[in-house]
Amino acid sequence: MYTTEFVDVPLGELLYRVQTLKHQGFRFVQMCAETTEAGIDLLYTFYDETVDNAYNLCVYGIDEKSEVPSIQELYFAAFSYENETHDLFGVHFTNMKLDFGGNFFNVAEEAPMTIITPEMKAERDKLAKQRAAAAAKARKAAEEKQAAEADAAADAKVAAVEAGKSAGAVADKADPAAAAGDAAAKEAERAAKMEAKLAAMDPEKAAKVRAALAAKAAQKDGE
Repeated sequence: MYTTEFVDVPLGELLYRVQTLKHQGFRFVQMCAETTEAGIDLLYTFYDETVDNAYNLCVYGIDEKSEVPSIQELYFAAFSYENETHDLFGVHFTNMKLDFGGNFFNVAEEAPMTIITPEMKAERDKLAKQRAAAAAKARKAAEEKQAAEADAAADAKVAAVEAGKSAGAVADKADPAAAAGDAAAKEAERAAKMEAKLAAMDPEKAAKVRAALAAKAAQKDGE
């Protein structure tokens, strides 16, 4: 089954990648160029006949100052594509085995293919504005989502605080009863200890102590 694959390659890696494909037995098919807003894009197509796969190396953003290494040393058939691209797009190739010196085509003006019509520019500007509007819409949606998540988190925090206050209020209401129970238990423990001490005393002395304790308790109740 025929397949095709596109791989983006930096200009500095182009020659190495082509050398690798040559070593792997790929056949060179074509090289073409396209004018874009970022410069000139180059597309190198190779073919692996063992698996019926077209392998494309894509180099973006070539300008008049770029030096593109020639692949004629590896694939001599590329001479026509490189000379054509030089004459029509102004791309500068280095180390060409067969260089026509800009005379491969007889053109009326230098690198005419680098010039775009006003209609093409208007269409590209329109597409750029559409992409910018779509990006702005996506950013706005992301910001709204983030704000909604922040509001939800704040509401959850407030609810947690309110729940904590409610739990504290319930605990405060329960504390008086608990405190009263603790006081009664402590009083009973003190009374039991006092009885144990009185039981060990002389009966007459113990009676006097009981009378004094009873008088003190009566006086406290009277207050």
